[in-house]
Amino acid sequence: PIYHTDGTISKLTILRDITEKKAIEKQLHQARKMESIGTLVGGIAHDFNNLLYMIVGNTELSIEKIPRSNPVHQNLQEIISACMKAAVIIKQLLNFSRKTDQELKPIRAVDVIDEAIYFLRSIIPSSVKFTKNLPKSNVTIFADPIQINQVLMNIFTNAAQAMEETGGSLEVNVEQTIVKAHQGKVLELSAGDYLKISITDTGPGMPPEVTDKIFEPYYTTKEVGKGSGMGLAIVHGIVKNHNGTITVKSKLKKGTTFTIYFPVIGEVPEIETTKPIDKIPQGSETILFVDDEESIANMTQEMLELLGYRVEAMLDPEKALALFKSRPDYFDLVITDMTMPFMTGAQLSEKLLKIRPDIPIIICTGHSRQMNEEKAKEIGIKGYMIKPASMLKIANTIRTVLSTYLQ
Repeated sequence: PIYHTDGTISKLTILRDITEKKAIEKQLHQARKMESIGTLVGGIAHDFNNLLYMIVGNTELSIEKIPRSNPVHQNLQEIISACMKAAVIIKQLLNFSRKTDQELKPIRAVDVIDEAIYFLRSIIPSSVKFTKNLPKSNVTIFADPIQINQVLMNIFTNAAQAMEETGGSLEVNVEQTIVKAHQGKVLELSAGDYLKISITDTGPGMPPEVTDKIFEPYYTTKEVGKGSGMGLAIVHGIVKNHNGTITVKSKLKKGTTFTIYFPVIGEVPEIETTKPIDKIPQGSETILFVDDEESIANMTQEMLELLGYRVEAMLDPEKALALFKSRPDYFDLVITDMTMPFMTGAQLSEKLLKIRPDIPIIICTGHSRQMNEEKAKEIGIKGYMIKPASMLKIANTIRTVLSTYLQ
């Protein structure tokens, strides 16, 4: 005890500033969440991409069987386009959770946003009034158009679900604005020229304790089956990786507004000219195709035979190895999946190359931590494909590998 001159006793209070410690703990907690997202996405990516490959492949086979004049032809093309976008989103989830660099380019932002809104209108209930206000002049930002689509898709979906029972209105406003120094401090942005996107709904709104956590991974107020809690965390990550910022303002029974800022650049984007799709190359070689999924094996065999190839499709890599060993000079090419029971595609490839070192091999994978293009080359594999792959991609890869081998 500490005694005063009058004999009374006081206590000694020691205060320690733990602000920095709490900030580090928060960063560590966030890093662990991101790691768990990566583990989760990595676990489902292979199966999900296999499913997309099945949808793409069967859709392309259907397109080959109907005339181009049939109105269903365009619907089937839209299915393929949607599947390819879904595959990119899975790739972005993996990239986001691993904090890999983004591949950005100058884009005409208003055109990209307008196109995204056009496709996203379908998820807005008919009971919700929708309005958009876009500038007439275009603005260039440094971005990935598919990720911009993903950001809008998440926010639109949340707004639509919030108003699906009560109805209401959803408004999108896009404008070019200047962020001044004092505003930049609040928004955590440098002063300068920005594209501002505001998305406002008249839904039930959120209390402050919810808006404070809304961008955290796994945080969700939705009932089971309506959300994973990862959507807005990914949106936040995408915007930050674009050197922008996103804010949310909401009040109970007053609705919600998400505001996104992307820095404007002076660079003029390249005008992309639409090249006509080349005729799908064909061949007459004999291919050994190996995949443990029967539906994928059957579909790919039909696809390759449609292109003129002779195909032996095998579900068991050990039986495929035995077949190849019995007739090593019969096959001109081997296409194998990576993830299979008892023997991976990499292990099968190594054994095939021991039997016949000059056999061209293409390895396919929906997602694998054990295999990438560099590792495939190290083993001696000539081609590497990521599922889902279009018929044109498969056909071009086959011809590239075979032409290299024949040289």
